[in-house]
Amino acid sequence: MGRLLDLGERVELVSMDPHFHDISISLYRETGEGGASGYLAHSYSGKDGVAERLDFVMRAMAVMGGMVPAPGQPGRLAFACGEEHRAAVKRLFLEACKKAPGSKVAALPMSIYDRKNDFTIDATATGSGGYRLAVAGGEGDDKVARRVDGVTRGLIKLAEMEPGAELGEARFACGTTHDELVGLLLGRALNVRAAMREAEAAAARGVLAAPSAQQQT
Repeated sequence: MGRLLDLGERVELVSMDPHFHDISISLYRETGEGGASGYLAHSYSGKDGVAERLDFVMRAMAVMGGMVPAPGQPGRLAFACGEEHRAAVKRLFLEACKKAPGSKVAALPMSIYDRKNDFTIDATATGSGGYRLAVAGGEGDDKVARRVDGVTRGLIKLAEMEPGAELGEARFACGTTHDELVGLLLGRALNVRAAMREAEAAAARGVLAAPSAQQQT
């Protein structure tokens, strides 16, 4: 007999975890104290070791995304600013699930090498949730400026950020610094179309598993 739990709203799904018996893992969101969104990774699989796998995914999300324990929601994670950051946390969850159990987990630097153009794009926090992307010594180059602008637009789309006053600038509407998220998403922002296709594929897989079908396997 399957079992269903009231875990809140499901916001993302990994239908087959290649690192742990191909189980499905879902990310759930629930509103907690002060309206903060608390996130939980959960699987209905009854295989031995599932709890440890889920614990690893949650710890990876905390490290890679700068998340903290959700106030009043034991076992859940939240962003210190209290905002949902749904688009970014979905990407964070997918990236955390790509990590094999026991592998090294660390926040990524706010810098990405663009192999296509042979230069490095750096992101610098400017305060109040703002960031500026630039290539050292390339500010006057039109090609560099166009590429930086494109990556900035990708970052804005992936993290649901707001455009800044100048090209290469973006900010989180919450007004809070999220260095870990920026570092995580910079690489994806280089090829935002591929990132969006992956997200759409994950969403399509999620549609196949209705809540009534979430059973112990």
